[in-house]
Amino acid sequence: MSKTVPVCSGDAMFWAYDVALGILFFEAARVGAETPADTRPAWWPDLEEDLRTQLVVNTSVLLDHYDDEQRRLLLDCVTEAARRIEARGGVSRDEVAAWDEIEEDATRWLRGAEHITPAPLVELATAIVDLTHGTLPPAPPGRHWLFGTPAGRTIQGT
Repeated sequence: MSKTVPVCSGDAMFWAYDVALGILFFEAARVGAETPADTRPAWWPDLEEDLRTQLVVNTSVLLDHYDDEQRRLLLDCVTEAARRIEARGGVSRDEVAAWDEIEEDATRWLRGAEHITPAPLVELATAIVDLTHGTLPPAPPGRHWLFGTPAGRTIQGT
C-alpha cells in the first residue's frame, strides 16, 4: 500500500490516507448495494467496482471521471457511509478481517491498528464532498491537505 492517495476534482486535490479511503469507499459500496436492485442505475455495478477496488489497489480518485449523476450517487453513498461508521463508533480489526476483498492480514492492512476511530473517516467524507462542490478551503501555498489520518487533517509539503 502506498499510504497516501490523491483525490482530485478539477484543478483541486488533496491527499487521503489509503486505509481510511479504502474503509470509507468499502462502506459506501455497501450503502449503494443495499439500494433495491430495481431502483439502482444501470451503471451502478461499475461504480461499485470502483469503490471496492480502492480497498485493495489504492489508485488515484478522479472525481471528474464520473458524470453528474454518478458523482451525486457517489457523494450520497460516501456521506451515508461516514454517518454509519460514526454511529457504530468506527471500524474494528475484526470487522476488516471479515471483508473478503482483503487478502492480507487485517492487522497488517490496518498498519497495526486494532480500531479506526470514526472522526478521520467523517472528516475525509466531508472533504470529498467539499472538494467536489468546490468548497474545500485551499491548503497553504505550495502545500496539500492530507485527510483520513488517525490524527485528523494535516498539511503535506514544504
